[in-house]
Amino acid sequence: MVFHALYDEQGHDVYTGRMTLRLEGPLDERRMRVAVEKLLARHANLRAAFRSQRSGRPVQVIRSAVKVPWQVTDLSSRPADERGPAFERLLAQDRAERFDLARPPLVRFRLVTFDEGHHRLVISSHHLLWDGWSAPVLVRELFQLYTSGGDLESLPHVRPYRDYLAWLARQDRAAAERSWQAALNGLDEPSLIAPEARNLPAEEPERLAWELSEQSTEALIAAARTHGLTVSTVLQGLWAVLLGRLTGRTDVVLGATVSGRDADVPGIDAMVGLFINTLPVRVQLRPGEPLADLLVRLQSEQSALLDHRHLGLADIQRAAGQTVLFDTLLVFESYPIDDDGIARALGPDGLRMTAVSVHDATHYPLTLTALPGPRLTLTLSHRPTVLDRAAVTRVAEQLTFLIGEFTQAPTTPIARLGVPPVDEPHARRDLSLPHDPSFPHDPSFPHSTVRALFEDQAARTPDAVAVLQGDTTLTFAELDARADRLAAALTARGAGPSP
Repeated sequence: MVFHALYDEQGHDVYTGRMTLRLEGPLDERRMRVAVEKLLARHANLRAAFRSQRSGRPVQVIRSAVKVPWQVTDLSSRPADERGPAFERLLAQDRAERFDLARPPLVRFRLVTFDEGHHRLVISSHHLLWDGWSAPVLVRELFQLYTSGGDLESLPHVRPYRDYLAWLARQDRAAAERSWQAALNGLDEPSLIAPEARNLPAEEPERLAWELSEQSTEALIAAARTHGLTVSTVLQGLWAVLLGRLTGRTDVVLGATVSGRDADVPGIDAMVGLFINTLPVRVQLRPGEPLADLLVRLQSEQSALLDHRHLGLADIQRAAGQTVLFDTLLVFESYPIDDDGIARALGPDGLRMTAVSVHDATHYPLTLTALPGPRLTLTLSHRPTVLDRAAVTRVAEQLTFLIGEFTQAPTTPIARLGVPPVDEPHARRDLSLPHDPSFPHDPSFPHSTVRALFEDQAARTPDAVAVLQGDTTLTFAELDARADRLAAALTARGAGPSP
């Protein structure tokens, strides 16, 4: 994840994440604190700080030992109906507390007791320390240390994060840069839905979450399997179609996260650290191409870059000659969660974990997160000063509609894919589209004639498809040029306005 260039040392830090574990049963507070201390002693990179050299180059500094920020809050003396609101206030206070990147550890723990059998363990950390894949590894090890009384010998030998860094240093950087340069060759501009957002202060995102039905989820998985696709590729392709409509472009780029855990590194699946990487996904939309063919092509193009996904986003952007490529992000959470392993770590009796919730964010104006399961869960996180709730709701409707199009009619040409009917105005930034994905629908659009309306649209989105007839497609620029030639020919033959 690349965020250092946008990091605001004074404002809100969206990269402070939180994991809340719901624990039930008798809990020994002292024993849990010892387990936390041993966990940080076990993993060197959890004791990391990040500082800048005089040259400005950032460096990671590992402390040999750190004092673990540990707090205990007992809410059991409060009336039962006040405990929940009090806990939410604690979470809000914790969310507002920034980490100083130069002062380790960049993690803190708070144990909150509701009553003798109900607790919450709140783990807040900076995203520089670990990624989503690391979270279940840490939780499992924490509980193993809890049951063993902090015995580090009860755990297998730790695979140090430096093993991954050593592997990374051995990769052919020049070859990766050439591959990304080729993949992005000819891209003339970034795909931005909110270009002004980069100049606005960071803010806590709002979220819109929804689930597909079990039937729709099964249909999506089956359709993907039929065409030899992953669900992740399908969502990337559908997001690209939607992004093309939102920007009026046929050559779009979105951001997508990858785990960064290359199988060539022994034991990397059990390592703790920040391996995740954010990469550009370029999708060239061909209006007459069937949707399924687009997705197959996309997966093939992405497969060609598999050996080069270790290159950082900033380096990729430099290789492509761009300072920014996208401002929307897609996160497909495919990391394994071993619930049985966590349960075994706590032992057969006594304390047990009954739920876990994760709160994290990015600096992007719009982020789509997909969580696999019997019902695929989709979440749109958006910056509220840039995109309002109504606009994001409309995006969710369109994406859901496109998922249905893929499962029911995967051979539909891109230009013929429909969108849900428009039935409400949007207040701040209108990201919704009518049935013709290139034509504005706002009844208050300030044009007195159809000609003026068309010419304005042609100027704004010259490369968007205006006409699709059989195998023939015309962009707005091409249609505008043909209309001008026809008008000139008619005028030369004496045509003009009627008296």
